[in-house]
Amino acid sequence: MANTVRQVPDDELTPQDVIEKIQLIKKALVKNWMPIVLLPLIGFGIGYGLDTIMKTPDEYEAEVVFNLGGSQSSGGFGDMAGLLGLGNAPDANIFTGENFFYFVKSRPVIERNLLKEVEVNGSKVILANFFIDSSGIKNKEWEENTEFLNFKFTERDPKKFDRNSRIVLNQLVVKAANLTEIGPLERKSSFSKLSTRMENENLAGLWVTSLLKTVEEMYTENQTQKTRKQLHLLESRRDSLGRVLGVAENRLAREMDISAQVYDPTVKVSASRMEKKSTFLQQMYYEAMANAEKMRVSLVREAPLFTEIEGIKTPLDSKSSTKTRAKIGALIGIFLALVFTYLRTVLAPAPKEAQA
Repeated sequence: MANTVRQVPDDELTPQDVIEKIQLIKKALVKNWMPIVLLPLIGFGIGYGLDTIMKTPDEYEAEVVFNLGGSQSSGGFGDMAGLLGLGNAPDANIFTGENFFYFVKSRPVIERNLLKEVEVNGSKVILANFFIDSSGIKNKEWEENTEFLNFKFTERDPKKFDRNSRIVLNQLVVKAANLTEIGPLERKSSFSKLSTRMENENLAGLWVTSLLKTVEEMYTENQTQKTRKQLHLLESRRDSLGRVLGVAENRLAREMDISAQVYDPTVKVSASRMEKKSTFLQQMYYEAMANAEKMRVSLVREAPLFTEIEGIKTPLDSKSSTKTRAKIGALIGIFLALVFTYLRTVLAPAPKEAQA
């Protein structure tokens, strides 16, 4: 049988072709070794120079891991179990699932936390003023707004702010929200992680701890709003009954004093009626006191429980962003060297064949 030779299609490479191409690439690399070495070095040098000139401060990372427990309301484990998708949420609850994470970074929460009074190095200061001095906003966002460089908050009530104070506070809220991260610790875990990265170590640690307390305060206020209104009504009724009871007891004392001195039957009847009225008011007053106390206990039960699982580290971990441009410059240099080698190899004139 005659041997058949298999024809290799034009779009396939034989082992011999692969070897030849490898040798060709090797020769091209050896021939152009100088630009391959010099271009990455030049790129690295330019990037290193930019890193030195445009050096950014180290950032400190602070994070707190916490768990949001359920309240003990009439619904068993509480309405708060629905916060992270663990159960049924209360009616019209806007703090379920991802809504809670949005709530943490919302303007009212960030604004309230910025206007808190905190202790820094033994002195009481408004957190917004400490944020202005230590967050780097003066060197970045306010580099051209020199009018804000010496700004200080003197009031903590936003209703008393002038236009400039409102503008500054709004800018601080935007920057603080961008520096704040909140999310689940793990997909299957109910724990949440609140973290931030800032140039000042004290500010980073103080921000996450203070913000967690602010979130707890505002969350509790929203979740127990109806109960607090009911408690206010019960306390008002109790105080009103107390005033009426006081008047009735004073009048009863006078009636009893008069009846002891005067032997008029009508006086004794009036004193007896006053005594019955006073007794009735006492029962209503004690009942109002008991109802208010029960509502106060219910308020405590309905309040969510923020449990801190892991606090901030001491000292905080620092993250450096130096030499980033140097690495990018070296990669760009390698890319340009390879492109130069390829073009030089492809566009080079073919060698003239030797004349026979």
